[in-house]
Amino acid sequence: MAKRWILGACALSTLLVPCPLLARDAASARAALDARVQAEAALLLDAATGEILYARRPNAQHPPASTVKLLTALIVWEATGLKGEVKVDLSDTRVEPSHVPLRAGETVPVRDLVTALLVGSANDTAMALGRHVAGSHEAFMRLMNQRARELGCRDSIFKNPNGLPAPGQYTTCRDMMVIFQHVLAVPELRRICALPAYTLNTAAGTRRVRNHNKLLGVYPGMGPAKTGWTVASRHTYAASASRGGRDLLLVLLKSPNKWNDARAIFDYGFSVKAPVPAEAKVAAAAPSAPASGPSRAGYVVQRGDTLSAIARRHGVSVASLVETNRIHDPHQLQPGMRILIP
Repeated sequence: MAKRWILGACALSTLLVPCPLLARDAASARAALDARVQAEAALLLDAATGEILYARRPNAQHPPASTVKLLTALIVWEATGLKGEVKVDLSDTRVEPSHVPLRAGETVPVRDLVTALLVGSANDTAMALGRHVAGSHEAFMRLMNQRARELGCRDSIFKNPNGLPAPGQYTTCRDMMVIFQHVLAVPELRRICALPAYTLNTAAGTRRVRNHNKLLGVYPGMGPAKTGWTVASRHTYAASASRGGRDLLLVLLKSPNKWNDARAIFDYGFSVKAPVPAEAKVAAAAPSAPASGPSRAGYVVQRGDTLSAIARRHGVSVASLVETNRIHDPHQLQPGMRILIP
């Protein structure tokens, strides 16, 4: 498998690759793309090298809309490995569509809720999953912003797990690219993001849910993606596409039409490697090998957990957990705490 690179916070030079077109042709192609793209912020990356192929205000802050669900899904995977079930609370259901809709009191597998989150962009599943993982909606938001900072996302603040409009909630193309790359590094999440459709069974009945990504199965090579839209954010998008053995990653924020913008930018990326303006350079750093499950990625303490139960679940000793995490009082575990598994 080709080595993948994930954006980091350190200031490193981008990899220089010889341009297949003459400088004049490359500049002309770049100017033509700039004239076509309407998104206020955009970032296109070569997935294998980390080279920036196109950037427009990658550090500008904008509302993320439903792309924030990528981070929600990543945290849920790290905490549960997509195992277990969630009992829906009434508070989980009090959101605007898109929604399943879930019904208070019903029990739904975590995997089904994550699929509904990423494919159907269901807002109620985001609420249920966050509360399940952290013990409360408030605790999950603390965990969400903490995890974002751990990933190196310094210019984002998240106020809810579903991306619905909230004062002071924003991200950047650079930060969302970091999150997207970490999601793609998890095979299960990568597969879910590329599902054309799925069948969901809940108390509301059986329904066939189609992926909101209108380019899936239409644009050549379109792969895993997450869409977003609200009136305030306009179109947002995190998407990958493959062609001729190359994988490209794209993030768009505040686009009037993400479908047109994505087509234009992907076409450009597959045809030319333009020089990267100095203002747009974003560092690349090699990630550690993707974790094979939640035990390697850490564990988020859930309601009712004890150190002994966590140790048994992950096949380690209580003493090693205490030493690794410098836990002074094993009885003071709180839902939402993140601990490392040795």
